[in-house]
Amino acid sequence: MVRKLAVCFAVFLSVALVGSVGYYLADTVEASRVKIFEEFGLRPRDGASAIAGTLGASDTKTRAVGVTAFSGTPAQLRRDSRKLLEQLGTPWYAVLAADGTELAGYPASHDAVARHLRDGSGLRIANQTGRLAFGEVVTTPSGASVPAFQPFTAPGGIRVLVAPVAVEELSALVSSTLNLPGVSSYLIDGAGRVITSTGSARPATGAPAAALLSALRRQNEGVVGDTYFSAAPVTGTAWRVVMTTSRSALLAPVQSTGRVAWQIFGAFSLAMIMILLIGAAALVSSARLARARLHDALTGLPNRALFMERAETAVLDWRRRRQAGTDGALAALFLDLDGFKPVNDTYGHAVGDELLKQVALRLVDATRPDDYVGRFGGDEFVVLCRGVRTADDAGAVADRIRTYLADPFVIGDRTITIGVSIGIATLDDQHQEAAALLHNADLALYRAKGNGRGRVEQFTPDMADQHP
Repeated sequence: MVRKLAVCFAVFLSVALVGSVGYYLADTVEASRVKIFEEFGLRPRDGASAIAGTLGASDTKTRAVGVTAFSGTPAQLRRDSRKLLEQLGTPWYAVLAADGTELAGYPASHDAVARHLRDGSGLRIANQTGRLAFGEVVTTPSGASVPAFQPFTAPGGIRVLVAPVAVEELSALVSSTLNLPGVSSYLIDGAGRVITSTGSARPATGAPAAALLSALRRQNEGVVGDTYFSAAPVTGTAWRVVMTTSRSALLAPVQSTGRVAWQIFGAFSLAMIMILLIGAAALVSSARLARARLHDALTGLPNRALFMERAETAVLDWRRRRQAGTDGALAALFLDLDGFKPVNDTYGHAVGDELLKQVALRLVDATRPDDYVGRFGGDEFVVLCRGVRTADDAGAVADRIRTYLADPFVIGDRTITIGVSIGIATLDDQHQEAAALLHNADLALYRAKGNGRGRVEQFTPDMADQHP
């Protein structure tokens, strides 16, 4: 009886294991398919982002042209129309009021084009964003082009300078973004006309296949026959980057893998389960070791290694945003607890450790969601303030920390009061490295403690001269 029960249990377990492996394989194959489509979808999004960045980079320059050359009265603009056209170096131009009323334009042969500009997406987007925008493809005797809409502020209010950008010029700008192996890429406007492509479609025409164009009107990704397509909008325009590829070729790797997996899963199901279990255990163990290596064992806060890694990432992000003209600062706060050593000496290390844990919790509560708190050891803590507008914002964070840490700490039957000294440093043109940022904050902390403790000091260049 016992043996029969054992056999039944073994059969049941075997069936359960095989079924589990089968379900896992089916789920894995489907997840791989989804991942392949998702990864392919990243390509047009990356391309659209790159194109938007390329087009938007001219905003400052063309805005300055608008303010300098096209802020005069309509009569002055009409009088100087030929000179202004030569200055722009384009076949035609128009100056519109925010509502689309044409204030000036040249030459008169393009007035019909200018009259239709107010109805397109370019003017609407320029008014909404206040930045350089682009409209749909237009075909004139001078060739196919897309109008660029540059809003600027004139004495009479907002104006929009409109000038054509040749399709050939755009193609040269974005060709490297669209040329990807195994992919047919298109840049289409809001009406579905091709601006440029890596395929055979000619500029200012519809998509190469009517079925694809019809599908694009309904959705940004899908399948037409054996063609898989994915599209992404280009910021500042009504355009989309469309990329297509063979669906069967795209899925060939996962389909081949799936067939092989289904052929071998029955014979090796138990071995695969064991491998998965061992792998899962190894991953869990590895994650625990990684966390222990990068986090302070006492407080659970990031340690010096992890904090510096995150700080370097934040510095790189700050540099990118600064190059893009985005305002903002990145600040570091270096904290040292005042009166912590007497607590350790008087009550022992157990009480000191509990105090450090409570200090870590209060620091997390006192800082903002975008701030990053770490412990460097002993009673030294650091805070990375991301997303601050000025150094004064970092000072406000420091004041809030002092307020939080000023409240007494209750540890067992003891009430303990400590203080904190804080040094603050921000990134600038001379100090653009994470290590320099923390070093400057440390120098400011040294000044704070030298001036009587319990103080907040901002880093100044003379501190570096005194403590090189």
